[in-house]
Amino acid sequence: MSLPPGSGASEPVESLFPASPEVLRDIRAFVTRLAREAGFTDRERERMVLVTHELSANAVEHGATGVVCVRWEDTDQGLWITVSDDGVFESGGGSGEPGRGLRIVLGLSDEVTIRPGRRDRQGTEVRLRVPVPAGRASTAAGGSAPPRVLLVDGDRFAGRSLSSFLDAEGFPTTVAASAEAGRAAAASPPRLAIVDLTTSRGLTVPLCEDLMRAGVPVLAISILPPPEGLRASRFLRKPVHPLEVLAEARRLTEPSPAGTVPEVPRA
Repeated sequence: MSLPPGSGASEPVESLFPASPEVLRDIRAFVTRLAREAGFTDRERERMVLVTHELSANAVEHGATGVVCVRWEDTDQGLWITVSDDGVFESGGGSGEPGRGLRIVLGLSDEVTIRPGRRDRQGTEVRLRVPVPAGRASTAAGGSAPPRVLLVDGDRFAGRSLSSFLDAEGFPTTVAASAEAGRAAAASPPRLAIVDLTTSRGLTVPLCEDLMRAGVPVLAISILPPPEGLRASRFLRKPVHPLEVLAEARRLTEPSPAGTVPEVPRA
């Protein structure tokens, strides 16, 4: 259930989501849409999506809750994001140190307020302020088409999951399940190629070279170390978080002052 934005930029917007891992994509899409409408830049939007994802994931995984509520408040003092649930607060570990997700939130936010739910008082609320510049990008100026991504991955489940995530984040994605299918899809050059090097028993390595030669940035991923002679813009070792892939996709599709495609440094 969502409350539509009002005419003023500072009017809060709130939405309720069922507490399940599958709904995290919907929460990211919700925040992405609001950030775009507010005129935030890609980097600002990425930060907002990341902190909301981490808070929501903590609520889903550790809060023993049925519903997650995400509230968006765009004010003159900054952007306030509140994630609340009807569960019990868990910090993510018993060592006394904050979990990885909470460290990310603390590092990307100016102010964080936590009202923890307890056994005798259900309901956890985390409210944070994301620092943003005074100027906003004009939404009318963003008339260019979103970057099209070619994803080459022989693992059907992993490919579909990453594709759905990138689609929700504004990167329309074409999935190819083999090196041959990827080469055919690249006949219409994409803005970025994400290539799992284990697809088609390594035949994606020459595909990466051909894409780079054609001026297409390549993000290579693999559970194995990068092979000798690999040509790619960046390499990520699996398992890799989808948000790391998203961050690299944004970097690699930004205009390059030199007009060249960077290559991954040799180990």
